[in-house]
Amino acid sequence: MRSGLEIQAALDKFVKKWSGYAGTEKAEAQTFLNELFDAYGSDRTAVGALFEDFRSSAGFMDLHWPGTLIVEMKGPNVALEKAKDQRIRYWQESSNSKENIQAARWVVTCNFREFEVWEPGRFPNEPRIRFGIDELPDHYDALLFLQSDSIDPVFSEHRRELTKDAARHIAELYTSMADRSAAPIDEIQRFTMQLVWCLFAEDLGMLEGYPLQNTVDGLLAEKDPDSARDIGYLFTLLNQKGNHNRKGRYAGTRYVNGELFAKPAAVYLNRDELVHLRDAAEFNWREVNPTIFGSLMEGVLGDERRGELGAHYTHEADIMKIVTPTIVRPWRERIDAAATAGEARSLLDELCAFTVLDPACGCGNFLYVAYRELRGLEHELKQRMSRLAQETGAPVPAGPLPYYPLANIKGIEIERIAVLIARVTLWMGHRQMIERYGEAEPVLPLVDLSGIRAADALRTDWPDVDAIIGNPPFLGSQLLRAGLGGPYVEWLGKSFGVGVRDLCVYWFRRAQEQLKPGQRAGLVGTNSITQNRGREASLNYIVATGGVITDAVSTQKWPGDAKVHVSIVNWVKQPDAAPAEFELDGVRVDGITSSLTAGTGGEWAPVALGANKSRCFQGPIPVGSGFVVPPTVASVLLANQTVKYRDVVRPYLTASDLADFPDQAPSRWIIDFAQRPLENAAKYPAALSIVRNEVKPFRDTVRREGHRRNWWLFGEPRVGLRQATSSFDRYAAVGAHGKRMLIAWVDTWTLASNANMVFAFDDDYSMGVLLSRAHDAWAWARSSTLETRLRYTPTTVFETFPWPDPVTADQRAAVAAASVALYARRSALCLEHNIGLTRLYNLMDDGGFTDLAALHKRLDEAVVAAYGWPKSAAQNPGELVARLTRLNRDIAEGARSYAPFTATNAAAAQ
Repeated sequence: MRSGLEIQAALDKFVKKWSGYAGTEKAEAQTFLNELFDAYGSDRTAVGALFEDFRSSAGFMDLHWPGTLIVEMKGPNVALEKAKDQRIRYWQESSNSKENIQAARWVVTCNFREFEVWEPGRFPNEPRIRFGIDELPDHYDALLFLQSDSIDPVFSEHRRELTKDAARHIAELYTSMADRSAAPIDEIQRFTMQLVWCLFAEDLGMLEGYPLQNTVDGLLAEKDPDSARDIGYLFTLLNQKGNHNRKGRYAGTRYVNGELFAKPAAVYLNRDELVHLRDAAEFNWREVNPTIFGSLMEGVLGDERRGELGAHYTHEADIMKIVTPTIVRPWRERIDAAATAGEARSLLDELCAFTVLDPACGCGNFLYVAYRELRGLEHELKQRMSRLAQETGAPVPAGPLPYYPLANIKGIEIERIAVLIARVTLWMGHRQMIERYGEAEPVLPLVDLSGIRAADALRTDWPDVDAIIGNPPFLGSQLLRAGLGGPYVEWLGKSFGVGVRDLCVYWFRRAQEQLKPGQRAGLVGTNSITQNRGREASLNYIVATGGVITDAVSTQKWPGDAKVHVSIVNWVKQPDAAPAEFELDGVRVDGITSSLTAGTGGEWAPVALGANKSRCFQGPIPVGSGFVVPPTVASVLLANQTVKYRDVVRPYLTASDLADFPDQAPSRWIIDFAQRPLENAAKYPAALSIVRNEVKPFRDTVRREGHRRNWWLFGEPRVGLRQATSSFDRYAAVGAHGKRMLIAWVDTWTLASNANMVFAFDDDYSMGVLLSRAHDAWAWARSSTLETRLRYTPTTVFETFPWPDPVTADQRAAVAAASVALYARRSALCLEHNIGLTRLYNLMDDGGFTDLAALHKRLDEAVVAAYGWPKSAAQNPGELVARLTRLNRDIAEGARSYAPFTATNAAAAQ
């Protein structure tokens, strides 16, 4: 699923192509819409959006996605007002009570130059937003329903570039103060955020008369300005109750509170810094986006990252993948279900008592979005209450009506400066939401946000709340000791009882323990939470203790320098009834497993099957680069007529050889004495001399005694692999890591490197199963991953993979024949076009080599027939994984006999 950053990048290209379009509507409207869907990473046909399939009294709809979206396109020179009649009639006639299809929630009108987004069921009289095509990347989140109809769009004036420019000025001011040690760093940080709040408050009328800007202008007019005195005095006034006869430039100041200005910072600014501050004041701060600004400021003010104005922030498209399913959708369902004004009034009290916690809140961007959406829900509920009263003739419930309080937003964050940024972000959001949705509690004095506090979330109590959201820190298990220290890691293992895992895992466990039945949580984690040990300690635990995963993104990129890939998981604990819908990677499914794959029923963690043992091995690990020799040296040794160096000098296959070379042949050579004792190795004197000179000096320095003592032997010789393939002329090998699972035949003289996995099979039937989509789908579902690359592991992938056990010899023969045909054609195409397997399959995925694609389909169908499954399962990875999981369980629990390799071995012996 695409991240917000990826959607924006795709829309940049879309805009470059279409911004100058001057043709007709009919000529390119469908191409335009197909490419617009594609920019959001979705397929129009796959989601069920059809062109001109629905005829209304106003004609055919240009695009109709039943229940979700109507699009009416116009030519570039046609005003969108011309679409009014069609827009209204299309929407009114898009419902179908007989087929239980509701009217489309969204209506978009577009003339290739402008977009209008309407939500006629809630706001019939005006569009939610209108913008030009050049603004589309900035307003990408106004069309988020194109990525998934379950994600709510965001309608706001983001002004991202304005926000970044404003942040850049503040960052340069902060960096200048810090670099010259103008004050202790904590005071500089506090001073910076006090300045930011004042700039924002002045533009929104919270501080009348622009006292900060006037103070800065006055200082710049002085020969020897003293900002510590004058700005420090302003900040002191903001911490004093009462007006105390404030006059002059301070006449418009009011008491703010003792939270932000309890310690008024007084920092001496030089003239250049005062100019920076004056330039920053010239921005229209009422249009600055708090969540973007806060993210950028955290990157600047954080102790470890001072001076780095990060280009990355968490896009609201990604935050909404948590906030929508965990908060917005459940509440909106309840709002829509309210049948009377009285019910709506009671629901309003419940909504206004609803509390949210982010236990790793950082600069507060998740909390800001949650608060904004909850105020929006409050507004919707009040409107529904009025409509219900009007429709039923009942009196409108007496006021005053409650509002959603800012103090219901809670947070825990270990960095104190981030806590301050989060509070300022929410105070800014509080004022903005009053402009958008109406009055709430007074903005001054500032709302007490002590519920957002500085603490180690894993070592402190969490408050009792109704929902938990957030983005816990990303730190891999192998980095914990270096990053947190040995005692802390030992405390983690002892306290949580799951050993050392990626840091985010502990937040998932803690959140599940904190929730009460019926409550929801949504968290972002590294995709290790879906893999092996990380999954056992997090998502398996959630499911085992009554959690039901309702919405998830199995993997996507996350912005930031780490370029980490994450999983996004939303769940409800012990619900009263099974959720009506599940969504995985933007697609409706019947259920979601703890592996974040589609599946229903009881969760089963696949286990190793005894029959699969000793069939898949990692290649040997030399431990010493000196074992590898150049081709010229290998040629000299092999040409020796006196000594049979072929016994110990072997071709050496790497994973890149499999992926990139047309013949998948090895490109390197290696000296391999297998298990020969030294006296036997001495029979190959030239090879032993190379190893003595190139390997032994290194091996003399290693920690393991066995490696030092047996310096001429590989560190991990893989005796089992050698025994398993000793009678073969060939074996199958796959790269251990890669964006594809590429498997090829290898002759047994060739040694596979430790970057490959070796399958101890030499028959065409087994190769067919290994090349099938069933095996590929299982590998992706069961292996751990490196970003978006597969990591094939024998224990979790191969040993848990339940092989087919064909009922008839014909089924086995069909798989073998399909395997031979596919492999022969694949090999011929690689040689003919002088390309490796990676490029071959990239081209096939783009529509090339249709005959090869057909051969793969034939093989996949032969394999599912061998399983006894319907042909329809052959191309459906989700269904294949679900079926294989059930088969693994049946075999493990003894409900099904399993001897899949008996016939294979017998056939190979004939």
